[in-house]
Amino acid sequence: MAAMLRYVSCLLPVCLMLISFVGRPAYAHYLWVIEQEDQYVVARGTLPDDLEAYQPNAVSLIKVFDNTGKEVPVDRVNEKGGVVFRPERAPSIASVMCDWGSRVKTTRGKKLMTRKEAEGEGFKVLEAFVSTQTSKTLFRDGTALCKPLGMKFEIVPLKSPFQLKHGDLLEVQIYFDGSPLKDAVVSSGGNPQTKTDRKGMARIDALRAGWNVVMARHTVSVAGDPDINYHQFMTFLVFKVQ
Repeated sequence: MAAMLRYVSCLLPVCLMLISFVGRPAYAHYLWVIEQEDQYVVARGTLPDDLEAYQPNAVSLIKVFDNTGKEVPVDRVNEKGGVVFRPERAPSIASVMCDWGSRVKTTRGKKLMTRKEAEGEGFKVLEAFVSTQTSKTLFRDGTALCKPLGMKFEIVPLKSPFQLKHGDLLEVQIYFDGSPLKDAVVSSGGNPQTKTDRKGMARIDALRAGWNVVMARHTVSVAGDPDINYHQFMTFLVFKVQ
């Protein structure tokens, strides 16, 4: 309990500081990383201030890179309500992957359970799926910002966001399993949703001053599995525009 209270108390002031985050998608929660003094917090929720506790074992990957593109060792700590980590040196990029497990869509809304569990409780299941999210939070300019990191699903900016200003456009390329992904749904803030072209490219118009988040989603159908219909992937790119 004490660890959980420390975790929540640490997040509160940072949530207030992040009030300038924009855009709240109706279909999902965000995943990002918060910098706080000498440690970093893997955050899940709806920006800017709706943070949720989660099982630490859902965080399946943390990778940090410095401004030269070298991977930085981290000391990970599993708290009761989430994960914090301490890198050996200041990161340029903090990337994470979370496997959130089974979900079902029912006639009474979405439930965080398997198809078997939902049917056992009397729900009529419309769809069953598993959910995976990846995210990259950019903290400092560096050589790795505009390169794929080899993540399952990731957004790669073609120009460093640290070189952009309010009102500029941002071109990105979306990768899935190491290859450019066509027809991925991309959105950011107040911009309308768009889809990537055959090279996995998309354009985000009119960046806002302060924090921005670009997100993409991709669904992989699963045939012949009685437990799930598809695997839902979402990825986020979080950065600040001066």
